[in-house]
Amino acid sequence: MDVQFINPVLNAIKSTLLQMAGINNMSVGKPEVIKNYQQANGVVTGIMTMTGDKAVASIALTFTESSILSIASKMLPDNHSSVNGLVGDLVGELANIVMGDAKRQLEEKGLNFQMALPIIVIGREHLIAHKANAPVIRVPFSTQAGEFCVEAVYQPIN
Repeated sequence: MDVQFINPVLNAIKSTLLQMAGINNMSVGKPEVIKNYQQANGVVTGIMTMTGDKAVASIALTFTESSILSIASKMLPDNHSSVNGLVGDLVGELANIVMGDAKRQLEEKGLNFQMALPIIVIGREHLIAHKANAPVIRVPFSTQAGEFCVEAVYQPIN
């Protein structure tokens, strides 16, 4: 994994959750390499694919139920006691915001990408299918609201 790619993504998720949901006490766990098509570490995932001249990339944001419900209570008008379609839409919007910010940072480094619309998967024990053929890096986060993780794949085009 190219740190030139993953660091903007990690910075973008931290910035987005701070600005949009007021979450500022995030601790980052130890990154791990996993295989594609792994079971998610949560109940809702937003997946985005990016394509460019130099690489294909894929990002997944997966939230536990407690973390996304806490975030939803800070960002949406009503309290939510379960993960529903509106909460799923919120995850899609978070993925879109994070990837938009990461895309901007990557363009400053000369890496240009086109983004696809996010795909949202809701449910326990769902699998995450990345659209790039490279090792997947999973980075866990802990917050006062609960846990979530970021998965990233970066495949250079030769």
